[in-house]
Amino acid sequence: MSDLREKISGQITPEEQAANKSLFVIIGIIFVLIGVAFIVFQQSTITGIFFFLVVFVMFIVGFKKKVAIDWELGPLGITIDDVSHRYTDLKSFWVEYEPQQLKELSFQSKKWYHSYIKIPLRKENPLEIREYLLAFLPEERHEDTIIEVIIRKLGI
Repeated sequence: MSDLREKISGQITPEEQAANKSLFVIIGIIFVLIGVAFIVFQQSTITGIFFFLVVFVMFIVGFKKKVAIDWELGPLGITIDDVSHRYTDLKSFWVEYEPQQLKELSFQSKKWYHSYIKIPLRKENPLEIREYLLAFLPEERHEDTIIEVIIRKLGI
């Protein structure tokens, strides 16, 4: 690609962020039962409360109203809604592409507390994005952790 565009942008609509709410409820019930079991059988109130808090946070995240998320790749970095990440703060990128299943853009951050930034791609051309990003960052395969696989299955 000889002429690089100044920026590439897209949007993640609320419909594309739909969470599997029935799965959230099932997992929530299981965690509540585990919390009750810890309180009753182990007399461990703190552990039981921990499981209840996990369910509470999970329901807040899973059932909150989804809004459209705008993202943009520019010459200085990436912007997701109003949060900017400069290329100098990123180690590498990877375009995960499995036809008819998954198109995702992944950035590895240099910050220990925010290791990966993931952007689902819908209508955008992954090859065009790859060509664009090669001018700014090295390409390096990013393996999904078990947590990321679970989050993707849950639709969070």
